[in-house]
Amino acid sequence: MASTGLTNGTLISLYKDVSGSLVKIANLTSNDFELTKDTIDATNKGNQNYKEFLVGLSSWTMSAEGIFEEDGSVGTDLSPKEIIDDLIAGDAITVAMTSAESGDIKLSGSAVVTNFAWNAPVNDVSTFSCTLQGTGDLTVGVI
Repeated sequence: MASTGLTNGTLISLYKDVSGSLVKIANLTSNDFELTKDTIDATNKGNQNYKEFLVGLSSWTMSAEGIFEEDGSVGTDLSPKEIIDDLIAGDAITVAMTSAESGDIKLSGSAVVTNFAWNAPVNDVSTFSCTLQGTGDLTVGVI
């Protein structure tokens, strides 16, 4: 049953489609989604004192931050190494941002990993971050 009321961000994760199954990226501490719409300036001399805009193209990104774990895979989740492999390969992957609750919103589509950063501070946990650029349509559905 779909969640109701305010949403606890802890429940929302970033997933990669692996052979038709959504597999969560391990140890995330934060993940984000951004959808933007370009505008085209169509201002002309007849517009008086106001600019006029046309609607342009849309784009979307997903990003994540987490605790780095060296293992090839972490339980049933994907390790950061697999994200690095996707970045090096340069191939589009299918990703989704959703909860595990049936009926909740699911944002999904094809994306390219455009950035991976690994932070290793002295006497602190090692972390990573990654950015995925959507390529093509974004699908808004339910899990």
